[in-house]
Amino acid sequence: MLPIIARDEFNASVAGATLIIVAPMVGGVLTTLPTGYLMDLIGRRKLMIIAPLISAAAAFLVLRATSYSEMLAYMTISGLAQQTWQMSRLAMIADTVEQNRRGRLITGMSGIQRSGTLLGPFIGGFIGQVFGLRIPFILFGVFSLAAALLTVLLIKESAPHLLAKRAGETGGAEKVDISWSTLLTRPVLVLFGAQFAVNMGRGGAQGNGGPHFIFAAFAYDLGPAALGSILLVAGVIGIPITLMSGQIMDRFGRKRTIVPASALLGTSLSLMIATAAFELPLPFFIASFAIINLAVSMMAGSMQTLGADVAPPGARGKFFGVNRLIAETGSLGNPLSFAVVTGLLGATAAGYAGAFGIMAVGAFTSSAMIGILMKETLRK
Repeated sequence: MLPIIARDEFNASVAGATLIIVAPMVGGVLTTLPTGYLMDLIGRRKLMIIAPLISAAAAFLVLRATSYSEMLAYMTISGLAQQTWQMSRLAMIADTVEQNRRGRLITGMSGIQRSGTLLGPFIGGFIGQVFGLRIPFILFGVFSLAAALLTVLLIKESAPHLLAKRAGETGGAEKVDISWSTLLTRPVLVLFGAQFAVNMGRGGAQGNGGPHFIFAAFAYDLGPAALGSILLVAGVIGIPITLMSGQIMDRFGRKRTIVPASALLGTSLSLMIATAAFELPLPFFIASFAIINLAVSMMAGSMQTLGADVAPPGARGKFFGVNRLIAETGSLGNPLSFAVVTGLLGATAAGYAGAFGIMAVGAFTSSAMIGILMKETLRK
């Protein structure tokens, strides 16, 4: 819905329309460090309840936005809430799952989440086209409230230091909390660099189509139903791949998934460069986008699994706060680079191709960093 709202309701240019994708990412960047420290302070469960409530409020506020700047503000709040929920969930999984089952559970959760983020735009696209562009946000708010209710009813706290405190213990997690000088080991630094690079490549393709759909909306004049259908069809193919990648990571290692998936992402973005540069017909865009989604599906949950492997048990909140800050900064760089390049070169073949080229460099860089500089983290 977002590219169409920017284009049709607010008459935004290509660079201006990209801001509606950037806004929730800005919210995600701003909340990473506070969320990380709050997870260690008050626990995971409270944040998993508060975040969907904020997300629902932002969705309902979108219905009354009368200016583009107001719309961007509400989307920023939505991104803040979604990042808080995502980080709390990841920390809870790391708290409760053995290392050799972690890949399957994280990718399984990513597959379930991906099913929702694919089905949502598909349904929302048709509802928006028939009943109005903003009507899907009502459903978005309702489902967010349902997530908060399910958390209240079904989810228990998992933070080690809070569980120890409730049990009346004075030791435990506090003793293994480490300083940043000890935390910043070579594997952690390589992970941070690779995380930033790969998110530069895939940041806009995770869930909403990102700059690829900005390109499609302007270059091919596609509407919300068409965009939602493309995202659903391309993404459904990738869900079994996501689940299989977890099995591979837990049996053969994390690098067996991450390295080829990053390389495939770079290759598929190169196909997108050719599609834009030579102004190829729509089927070429759909094929390129489908392969991008295949690569993103292969990577779904893989970097989080790698991060969970190297995160210190007593400082997971702090670690994930910094790790997600780096990841979300990379994701933010994805549409921002698209906006800057198309702003400088215009909505032209050269502008689109140059923007997709920056994304491809990020993907190939991540593959090389993990493949060459990092040792396998799986310990059987």
